[in-house]
Amino acid sequence: MAEKQGTARDSHPSSAPRMIAPTNKVNVALPFSKITVEEPSKEFRELARIVAGLAAAMERLVPGQEVTGLRERADVIAARSR
Repeated sequence: MAEKQGTARDSHPSSAPRMIAPTNKVNVALPFSKITVEEPSKEFRELARIVAGLAAAMERLVPGQEVTGLRERADVIAARSR
């Protein structure tokens, strides 16, 4: 029972590196410099008012929580686009 108990260090040659780190680098360019903020167009504002009007008409024809929620959301978008 005179076996020699080895350690993890004994199984690796002493010239092996302790840490392996990648040497390749990658640069990533994202197009964030092209973001622009614009006012809503005239057509969008008109469309938002039409959708709000249709939602109000639908609420009168088919009352309910779901339709009321849609009308409220349409009103908010129409008000924001003015």
